[in-house]
Amino acid sequence: MTPPPGWYADPLAPHLECWWDGRAWTEHRRTPSGLPAPPAPA
Repeated sequence: MTPPPGWYADPLAPHLECWWDGRAWTEHRRTPSGLPAPPAPA
């Protein structure tokens, strides 16, 4: 089962979040909003 698109903790840079488009990681990164990000999809 593939996780839905969204911001997830960046496995390579834990201080950032990375956008998962539902199929693959994108180049988009952001600083967390203060809410905990879900763990990164496998």
